[in-house]
Amino acid sequence: MSLIVKQIGPEYNEEMLAILLESPMESDGLSLCLDRSPDIFIVPRLFFKGYKAYGFFMNDQLVGYGMICQKELYVNGKKTLVGYFANLYVKKEARKLGWLYKAAQPLFEEIGKLTDIGFASTVKGNKATESMIGRRISKFPLMPHSESVGLQVVHNLIITFRKRLRTKGTGQNLVIRRGRGVDIAKIAELLDKEYRTRLFGVVMDEQNLRELIDTRPDFGIENYWVAERDGIIVGVCSAWDIRSIRQVRIMAYRKKFKWVYMIYSYLRPLFGFPMLPKPGDPFKEIIVNDFACENRDPTIFEALLRTVYKQARKEGYNMVEVGSYYGDPMLKAVKPFFTQEVYSHTIVGTSSEEYLEENHVDVSCPYIDIALT
Repeated sequence: MSLIVKQIGPEYNEEMLAILLESPMESDGLSLCLDRSPDIFIVPRLFFKGYKAYGFFMNDQLVGYGMICQKELYVNGKKTLVGYFANLYVKKEARKLGWLYKAAQPLFEEIGKLTDIGFASTVKGNKATESMIGRRISKFPLMPHSESVGLQVVHNLIITFRKRLRTKGTGQNLVIRRGRGVDIAKIAELLDKEYRTRLFGVVMDEQNLRELIDTRPDFGIENYWVAERDGIIVGVCSAWDIRSIRQVRIMAYRKKFKWVYMIYSYLRPLFGFPMLPKPGDPFKEIIVNDFACENRDPTIFEALLRTVYKQARKEGYNMVEVGSYYGDPMLKAVKPFFTQEVYSHTIVGTSSEEYLEENHVDVSCPYIDIALT
């Protein structure tokens, strides 16, 4: 049996997408696929400083692949070039053949010369990838040391009944409105203050924010919602329909969600719920991947989420996605909503086992952009 690892490009796009669809994420009650049609390379091409993809070939047939990307992000509040290992997918019949170790040299040799730290994520409960966390084999010295520094949780806010905005009370007296061009400096200030304290937070100065707004497909300053108190912006969040670069495709409803689907379908015409997708179809979703509030106040964030939810419901969306590290007090804002959670490990890769301790790297509040993973 011939096993080969080699660099690949867009000429393999269709084959790579087909393999991805064979590798759904399993959460409690849902089987989901992060479908990156029509172009699996659009995210690394638009949002990373550089990237390379490597294909796994068995008897000259592509059976899997992985990507290594690079980007300047915050580590201990300092701009740092970071590696990001993404899109590791292998066909069922080709698994358990040690592809990641076979690909260690081409994947990690070049990035290892540029930086000593990187990250990846994998769904909690994926035994195949969980077993590789922290595992090193002397035969493959270029394989970075890895460890899980905690869980990330993505809350899928399923759109059901109407929600009151509740912008008053608890001293808030907020005004929620769409962002405008004159708000860019303040939005950048809030976001950068939030991300600077987060491991792998996005560098969000005013110039970077302007570039990001121009780069994101189907996105403009109006995709930000801001919360004002006494005319001063005290909170912000994005609301982005990312279906042009990624879709959450429902592969199956299982367990309790079969009943949820049945009840939801029955109540939908009575209460005006948007139609849930049938197995094989994508959700119509909004991603909240940028958010920051003064003093990290979850009540401000809740007011913003209620506004995003109301608008998404009006426009026929199925859900709003928002995520952060597990235990983030800001996520108290999702309590009023009916949510389905997906948990993932945040994995840090380093050049040595001692790197995090020797460099006093704060891993308590990691950030992963859920629109790009």
